[in-house]
Amino acid sequence: MNIIFDLDDTLHDKKATLNNYADYLLNDRLSRFELCQHTFKHEFVTQNTIIQPKSQVFSTMASRFGFSAQLRDDLLKEFDSSLHEFSVAFDGALDSLERLKNNGSSIGCITNGRDFFQRNKIRALGLEHFFDFVLTSGGVGIKKPDLKIFRMGLEKFTQCSHSVYFCGDSLLADIRPAKELGMVTIWKANTSEKSNFVDYLFDNFNEFDAISQKIFSTK
Repeated sequence: MNIIFDLDDTLHDKKATLNNYADYLLNDRLSRFELCQHTFKHEFVTQNTIIQPKSQVFSTMASRFGFSAQLRDDLLKEFDSSLHEFSVAFDGALDSLERLKNNGSSIGCITNGRDFFQRNKIRALGLEHFFDFVLTSGGVGIKKPDLKIFRMGLEKFTQCSHSVYFCGDSLLADIRPAKELGMVTIWKANTSEKSNFVDYLFDNFNEFDAISQKIFSTK
C-alpha cells in the first residue's frame, strides 16, 4: 500500500495540542493576569484554527486580553519554538502507521505550514520514522490544494504500479485534489456527507484499520 497522509487534524490532534499549550500559558506564563480560562482557551484555539499568520494570532490575543507589545512578541517567539512539545496524536494513529509499515507500506506526508514548525511536530509526535518522505508547503513553496504539491508526492511512487492512497481531513484541500489526480481517497471526518471525491470514510483509527485491512485483503 502506498499512502500519503496529511498531518494536522488527520494524524495530529491539533485542538488537543492547542488546548494543552493554552493550559501551559495560563498556568506558567500568564498567571499574573486575571484571565477567564474558558474564554482565553476558546479564543486561543479559535485564532489558531483560522488560516492566518501566527503574528496575527498573537496580535489579536494581545488586543483581546491587554498584553503589551513586548509580551506579544515573546509569546509568539516561544510558541514557534515550543508548541511541538505539547503535541498530541489522535488515539491509535501511531499504531495504525506501525501496522502499515509492518505490512510493507510506503508512507508519505504532505502538509501545509512552515517547514520547521511542521517537522518539529512530526518529530515530537514520533511520526518521523514512519515517513519515507515529508513535503511541507513552507519547504517547497506550494500550498495545498495546488495540484503541484500532490504531483510531487506522486512522483515518489513512480516505480510502483499500485494505486496511491491519500488520507486527509479537508475535503477541499486534501481529498478533492488527490481524487483529481487519480489517487484513492480516505477522508477523516465525522460526517455522513456523500461526495464523489471520497472512496473511504473514517472517524477514528479503529475504523481506519478496518479500511486498511480490507484493502490489504483484496491485493
